[in-house]
Amino acid sequence: MSYSCAVADTRQRVLDTARELFNRRGLARVGVRDVARAAAMSPGNLAYHFPTRDDLVAALVMELNQLNGRTVFASLPDDFSLVTLYRTALVVMRNMLAYRFILLSYVEAVRSSRELEKLEHSLWVERRRRSDAMMELLARNGYLVRRTIAARREMLHEQVQLVSSGWLAAAALRPDRMDDGAAVLHYGKVGCALLDGCCTPRGKRQLARILAGAYDA
Repeated sequence: MSYSCAVADTRQRVLDTARELFNRRGLARVGVRDVARAAAMSPGNLAYHFPTRDDLVAALVMELNQLNGRTVFASLPDDFSLVTLYRTALVVMRNMLAYRFILLSYVEAVRSSRELEKLEHSLWVERRRRSDAMMELLARNGYLVRRTIAARREMLHEQVQLVSSGWLAAAALRPDRMDDGAAVLHYGKVGCALLDGCCTPRGKRQLARILAGAYDA
């Protein structure tokens, strides 16, 4: 194995270990030494790859962002519909389950780190751009009323942000629903329902089927 491959493998092992610890104990209760101990390496060796806990968190945030990019956001299909939006949301939310510490503790981490603040700003810009692109496709394909979307754009962005940043915290209070996937389906519908007031008749028909569970399989 080459040196670069060995370094990459070690780095990934550290990230996998940190993600598991953060998810199990919470971000505030895990330090770099805890990660080093769980990964069976010295703190100094771990610091070579990630000097601080903020560096670990930032790397995991980027890992989740890249996972979403590969699985759902590589490209948006021309026939993008509300069903596509719903299924996209479900994939993203399932991805988040493996990184659930981010939603449960991430705001606190960002507020305490200038580097994470910079990273979060760049990710926010990308989320906003992607959301606008999806809304435009939904309007173009006859599911949303363009002028209504334009008038409510800022409010919709804020509402989507509230759902995406808060669903996991709410679901954590009902671990039974989390385990069987019911929380993902429920909050995926909650997110789509935000568009009800912007739907065309075609969009309302499709949204009604989404909310009735027709596309949950």
